[in-house]
Amino acid sequence: MPALVELQALFDIRHGSKLDLNKMDERGPGDEAIVFVGRSGARNGLAAHVHRLPAVPPFEPGLITVALGGSALASFVQPRPFYTAQNIDVLVPRAAMSLDIKLYYCLCIEANRFRYSTFGREANRTLRTLLVPDLASVPAWVPGTAAAAVTALCRDLERAIA
Repeated sequence: MPALVELQALFDIRHGSKLDLNKMDERGPGDEAIVFVGRSGARNGLAAHVHRLPAVPPFEPGLITVALGGSALASFVQPRPFYTAQNIDVLVPRAAMSLDIKLYYCLCIEANRFRYSTFGREANRTLRTLLVPDLASVPAWVPGTAAAAVTALCRDLERAIA
């Protein structure tokens, strides 16, 4: 049985940007566009691409976003700089973590979805104390999983076009 710790032991949990998409200037995806993450459980939470706000620095790539309402506990590693909508928390690892380990923790967080509902209990008050496996309990198969998946996908694509 893995040793469990509160999520706040592994991550610095910050409130997101708390921005409203309807007050933002949308733009097409591109080098200067900033990803806007909403509470959706689809498309990595991506709601739109927006112009950078001079007074609001975006969050850096590689952090985890967690929806507190909407698709409660939808968790994603963000690969690009981003802003967030209301009711999104951002998890900053307290120790260095690979992409594979961050993705593992996204799954651990989402496994607790059954505890929350859209118009009922939201995760605002309890996310910090959510129990997840400690770093020493991460299964041995987790590191390297993303690289193995990419290798298999490339192999399958090469076979399909050959």
